[in-house]
Amino acid sequence: MLPTSVPLPAAPQRELAALVRLAAPVVVSQFASNALTLVSTAVIGRLGAAELAAAAYANATYYLVFIVLLGMLLAVGPRAAQAHGAGDGAGVALALRGGLILALLLAALALPLMWGVAALLPGLAPAGIRADLAATYLRVYALGMLPVLVFTALRGTLEGTGRPRTVTLVALGGVALVALLSPALAFGWGPLPRLGLAGAAAASAVTSWATALTLLPVALRRAPRVAGLGRVRSEVRALLALGWPIGLTLGAEGGMFSVTALLMARFGSDALAAHNLALQVITAVFMIPLGLATATGIRVAHAAGAGDRAGARRAGLTGIGVAAGVMLAFALLELLAPRLVLGVFVDIQAPQNAALIGTATVLLTIAALFQTVDGVQVTANAALRGLHDTRWPLLISLTAYWLVGLGVGSLLAFGLGLGPRGLWFGLTAGLFTAAGALLTRFLRRTRAA
Repeated sequence: MLPTSVPLPAAPQRELAALVRLAAPVVVSQFASNALTLVSTAVIGRLGAAELAAAAYANATYYLVFIVLLGMLLAVGPRAAQAHGAGDGAGVALALRGGLILALLLAALALPLMWGVAALLPGLAPAGIRADLAATYLRVYALGMLPVLVFTALRGTLEGTGRPRTVTLVALGGVALVALLSPALAFGWGPLPRLGLAGAAAASAVTSWATALTLLPVALRRAPRVAGLGRVRSEVRALLALGWPIGLTLGAEGGMFSVTALLMARFGSDALAAHNLALQVITAVFMIPLGLATATGIRVAHAAGAGDRAGARRAGLTGIGVAAGVMLAFALLELLAPRLVLGVFVDIQAPQNAALIGTATVLLTIAALFQTVDGVQVTANAALRGLHDTRWPLLISLTAYWLVGLGVGSLLAFGLGLGPRGLWFGLTAGLFTAAGALLTRFLRRTRAA
C-alpha cells in the first residue's frame, strides 16, 4: 500500500473509487446469495453428520451440471454492460429478454436430468453415504433451478447498468426468508411437520422463487420493450455464443471441486463432511472477490464499450489487486484461528465432531495457501469476460483444473497416500496455474497497440 503522503494518480484513484462504489452492493449481494447456502448448511449440520454428508454428495452431483448453466447466464452481464457503455438502451433490453428465454430453455432441459440422476443415486453413492437422503435432497433442491437462472439474468442486467442496490435489497430479503423457513421446515416448528433434510432443501427452493419473482418486475420496468421476435432470437444466439465458454469455464473450476468431493467420499463420511464444512468457509470468504470480480468485469466492459483500452486495463488491474489483498487478509485469519471460523457452522465442543473438526482444520490450513491466487483468477476471468474474451479462459481453466488440479490431487491422495490433504493440495496447484495464465492473458489483451 502506498503511504498516505503519496497521492495516487488521478485516473487510478477515480477507478478505485468507482470500483468500490459499484462493488460494495455487489459484494453484499454475493454474501446474501451465499448466505442462503450457509444457513442451509448450518441447519443441516444440526441435523447430523449423515445428513451433512448426504447433502454434500447431492450438491456435488447437482453443481456438476448447474454451474455450467449458471455460467451461460453470466453472459447477460457483459452484454448488458457493453451496451450500456455504448449508450445502447435497446441492447440492454435485448440482453435481459434473451437471458430470460435462455433461462427457461436451460431449465427445461436440465431439471428432468436432475430428477433422473436422483433416481440413480442409490446405485452410485459410495458406502457411508445415505443414498436415500441424498436423492430426496437432490429432487427437492432442483426445484429452485429455474428461479436461480432467472435471477442471474435479472441481476446481470441491473448490475451491468450500474444499478446493483435493488439486487442487494432483494437478496437480503431472501436471506431473512431462508433463515426462517429452513429451521422451521427441517425441525418442524409450531404446527409444521419435521421434514429434516428435505425441509432444508424445500426452504432453499421456495426462497429462490421468491427472490426471482420479486426482482423480475423491477428489471422489466427499467428495460424498454424490444420490437421483433427475430432480434430476441438473435440475442439468445449471441448469449449462447458468449455464454457457453463461460459456463464450461465455471464448470471446469466448479467441476474440480465437485469431483474432489466425490473422490473425498472414498475416505468416508467424516472426510466428506469435513470437506463440505471447510468448503463452506472458503466459499463464504470467496463472496468478496466474487463481488469484486463482477464489478471489475462491468467496469472493463464499460470501458471496452466506449473504446477505451487503457481504461479497461486500469479497471481490470485495480480489481485484481484489491481482490488479492482481501483474500490475503482472510487467509491469515484462517491460519491463526481455524477453530473459531469452523465454530460458526458446527459445534466444535461436541465429542462426536472431534474427527470432523480435526480434518476440517487441516483442510482450512491448506486453503489459506490458495485463497489469494483464487482472488486473482476469478477477477482476471471476469475482466476477460468484460472484453468478451471467453474461449481462451475456457482452455486455460480446463488445463488448470482438470489436468493440473485433479491430476495432482489424485496422485497425492491415492498414489502417494496423503488422503484428503492430497486432494486439497491438488486444488491449490490448479488455482495457482489458472491465476497465472488468466492474468497473463488479460495483460496481453489490454496492452497498448
